[in-house]
Amino acid sequence: MGKAFKLLLFYIIYIAIMLLIDKMAPSGPCTPGPGFFLFILFIPISVLLLLQDFFAYLKDPIRSKLNPVLITVFVWLVFYILAYFKVF
Repeated sequence: MGKAFKLLLFYIIYIAIMLLIDKMAPSGPCTPGPGFFLFILFIPISVLLLLQDFFAYLKDPIRSKLNPVLITVFVWLVFYILAYFKVF
Protein backbone atom coordinates (compact mmCIF):
# COMPACT_ATOMS: atom_id res chain seq x y z
CA MET A 1 0.00 0.00 0.00
CA GLY A 2 1.22 3.46 -0.83
CA LYS A 3 1.40 6.38 1.57
CA ALA A 4 -1.51 8.16 -0.10
CA PHE A 5 -3.80 5.13 0.32
CA LYS A 6 -2.79 4.70 3.97
CA LEU A 7 -3.43 8.39 4.64
CA LEU A 8 -6.84 8.26 2.98
CA LEU A 9 -7.71 5.14 4.95
CA PHE A 10 -6.59 6.86 8.18
CA TYR A 11 -8.82 9.88 7.49
CA ILE A 12 -11.83 7.71 6.64
CA ILE A 13 -11.46 5.57 9.78
CA TYR A 14 -10.72 8.56 12.05
CA ILE A 15 -13.72 10.55 10.80
CA ALA A 16 -16.01 7.51 11.02
CA ILE A 17 -14.92 6.87 14.63
CA MET A 18 -15.29 10.57 15.44
CA LEU A 19 -18.86 10.70 14.07
CA LEU A 20 -19.81 7.37 15.66
CA ILE A 21 -18.58 8.41 19.11
CA ASP A 22 -20.33 11.76 18.74
CA LYS A 23 -23.62 9.95 18.02
CA MET A 24 -23.13 7.56 20.96
CA ALA A 25 -22.26 10.33 23.45
CA PRO A 26 -23.45 13.62 21.97
CA SER A 27 -22.11 16.97 23.04
CA GLY A 28 -24.27 19.43 24.88
CA PRO A 29 -24.05 23.22 24.98
CA CYS A 30 -22.02 23.18 28.19
CA THR A 31 -20.48 19.71 28.09
CA PRO A 32 -18.47 18.77 25.04
CA GLY A 33 -18.51 15.07 24.26
CA PRO A 34 -15.70 12.79 23.15
CA GLY A 35 -16.52 13.38 19.47
CA PHE A 36 -15.78 17.07 19.96
CA PHE A 37 -12.44 16.27 21.56
CA LEU A 38 -11.57 13.94 18.69
CA PHE A 39 -12.36 16.77 16.26
CA ILE A 40 -10.14 19.18 18.21
CA LEU A 41 -7.39 16.54 18.18
CA PHE A 42 -7.94 16.06 14.44
CA ILE A 43 -6.75 19.60 13.72
CA PRO A 44 -3.14 19.27 14.97
CA ILE A 45 -2.86 15.70 13.66
CA SER A 46 -3.81 16.72 10.12
CA VAL A 47 -1.64 19.85 10.23
CA LEU A 48 1.38 17.80 11.33
CA LEU A 49 0.72 15.21 8.62
CA LEU A 50 0.36 17.98 6.04
CA LEU A 51 3.64 19.61 7.07
CA GLN A 52 5.46 16.28 7.08
CA ASP A 53 4.19 15.37 3.61
CA PHE A 54 4.79 18.86 2.24
CA PHE A 55 8.42 18.93 3.39
CA ALA A 56 8.93 15.41 2.05
CA TYR A 57 7.63 16.67 -1.30
CA LEU A 58 9.94 19.70 -1.22
CA LYS A 59 12.90 17.45 -0.46
CA ASP A 60 12.15 15.12 -3.39
CA PRO A 61 9.52 16.59 -5.75
CA ILE A 62 7.97 13.53 -7.35
CA ARG A 63 4.28 13.02 -8.01
CA SER A 64 3.81 10.22 -5.46
CA LYS A 65 4.91 12.56 -2.65
CA LEU A 66 2.44 15.25 -3.73
CA ASN A 67 -0.61 12.97 -3.46
CA PRO A 68 -0.72 12.89 0.40
CA VAL A 69 -0.56 16.69 0.46
CA LEU A 70 -3.49 16.90 -1.94
CA ILE A 71 -5.47 14.33 0.05
CA THR A 72 -5.08 16.34 3.27
CA VAL A 73 -6.13 19.56 1.53
CA PHE A 74 -9.11 17.74 -0.01
CA VAL A 75 -10.20 16.41 3.41
CA TRP A 76 -10.11 19.92 4.85
CA LEU A 77 -12.12 21.27 1.90
CA VAL A 78 -14.75 18.57 2.43
CA PHE A 79 -14.88 19.45 6.15
CA TYR A 80 -15.34 23.13 5.30
CA ILE A 81 -18.11 22.41 2.79
CA LEU A 82 -19.92 20.08 5.21
CA ALA A 83 -19.66 22.63 8.00
CA TYR A 84 -20.81 25.45 5.71
CA PHE A 85 -23.96 23.53 4.75
CA LYS A 86 -24.40 22.31 8.36
CA VAL A 87 -24.44 18.63 7.49
CA PHE A 88 -23.23 17.60 10.94
